[in-house]
Amino acid sequence: MSTSTDATHANLEEALAEGISESTYRRRWAILATLCLGLMTAMIANMSLNLALPELAVEFSMTQLQLTWVVEAFTLVFAALLFIAAAIADRYGRKRVMMVGLVIFVLASAYAPFFATTAGELIASRAIMGIGGALVMPTTLSLVNVVFPSKERPKAIAIWAAVAGVGMMIGSVLTGLLLHFFDWHSAFLLGAAFGLIAIPLTARIVPESVDEKATPVDWIGGLFVTLALAGIVYTIMEAPSHGWETLTVVAAAIGAASLAAFIWWENRVEHPMLDLSLFKRRRFTLSVISVTLTFFAMIGAFYSMTQIFQLVMGYDELTSAVAMIPPMLPMMILGPLVPRLVEKVGTRWTVVPGLVVIAGGFLLMTTWPTVPSYWDFLIAMSLVTAGMALVMTPATNMLMSSVPRNRSGMGSAMNDTTRELGASLGIALLGSLIANQYTDGVADAAAALPAEAGNAVSDSLAGAMAVSEQMTAAGGDAASMAAQIVDVAQAAFMDASQHAMLISAIIAGATAVLMLLTLPKGDKALSAEPGMSLEETEAAHHAAEADVAR
Repeated sequence: MSTSTDATHANLEEALAEGISESTYRRRWAILATLCLGLMTAMIANMSLNLALPELAVEFSMTQLQLTWVVEAFTLVFAALLFIAAAIADRYGRKRVMMVGLVIFVLASAYAPFFATTAGELIASRAIMGIGGALVMPTTLSLVNVVFPSKERPKAIAIWAAVAGVGMMIGSVLTGLLLHFFDWHSAFLLGAAFGLIAIPLTARIVPESVDEKATPVDWIGGLFVTLALAGIVYTIMEAPSHGWETLTVVAAAIGAASLAAFIWWENRVEHPMLDLSLFKRRRFTLSVISVTLTFFAMIGAFYSMTQIFQLVMGYDELTSAVAMIPPMLPMMILGPLVPRLVEKVGTRWTVVPGLVVIAGGFLLMTTWPTVPSYWDFLIAMSLVTAGMALVMTPATNMLMSSVPRNRSGMGSAMNDTTRELGASLGIALLGSLIANQYTDGVADAAAALPAEAGNAVSDSLAGAMAVSEQMTAAGGDAASMAAQIVDVAQAAFMDASQHAMLISAIIAGATAVLMLLTLPKGDKALSAEPGMSLEETEAAHHAAEADVAR
């Protein structure tokens, strides 16, 4: 008993030495739970509307372009504002900014189901939700980084990373459950409900935290990086599906020019929003690369999963939602255990096997038959989420440990931005690949049908299924052809999806080789010493690598 008491007292003294108050230290796990609830509020919005799009199309008489922007408006605004939001939070109060973000998110989420009457209003509400999400997500990780002492910080960040990793899937699951019993309004009210719970808990439990050095906000750098991310993300989303239209070219030009201006400015300003010297650090750069490529592979391959469930395997919305729950468990269970593994075997031999496991899961997906079983899905997807747990926790910790605690927002914004860019690239490029290969695969079958029906079959698997239903209802020769249309369309879609999964496996495997060759040997450090500056942190990492080499 005395040993336990002595250890607790020693841990408290270490926390006090790092500037963490006793009251904050004693309720740190309650604070983490509250921050994860706020994180879930923002994450749910990323995937919550996909299953509700058919209802929204009918309710608001929306075009396909408008449907696309109902989803993408959130992502575009969210990704563009991450850096400036995190910088404002560091300077003026992380809890304060998080609270403002939650309020904005809840109000925008409530406006859509209760007041929106046009597609434009719906899209605008999603964009405003993106503002709220950008104020919340990076702030939660910043607060985790300053609330926990250095010894416990890796475990806390591991839990945060696990929640962030499955958050989008949980949003999809919960939305599917709600849409089975209610209409599209529930998809918006879900996020509002999470936010309404998070607001009073945050106000009561989470302590205020600011950059004690009062580093001024780099407003000019914030403008440049916001324009750069907006232009880049817009181009990524639009170019693969709509080609290089005038607006896409303009967005790409603005994004490239703003990125160049941002780099130029950050190298000259006294207090940069992103210290570009961080990229000289192996740990920081490798964490950015691993997070970006892992999310590219994961989200890109998951893009087709809902359609496989509903249009190939024949699941309804409720079954599709429930089916996604078991594969999430490996990430939630393994995530908090990963810091111990890193302490035993090192970062390299945690991250590299994780990437190999992810690649193995995707390779299994390439062996699926045209109509896979649930066991096919469960085994392969569980491997992917288990691998994600092994990769994301060390990667997030490496990134956050590369920046001083008073600039936690800078590290948090970089971590969240790499996730968003990786996910956007995966959806845009692999989603476009799936669409194009599917169209090629059904070309002959579509050519044998009347023009309108043929176009519907060529456009999407959902269109092909709708045409087959109409042909079955018509009877006669059309009914006998309907089954052939279904078989051809499903086979074409699965071939295209498995091609994307193969690419995801190759990306994960190539990233594993890169990490094997470049991660420091024997590096078992998951956090920097408290209060260290950029230069001190870098020197400590170099010294650790030199010790290992000796």
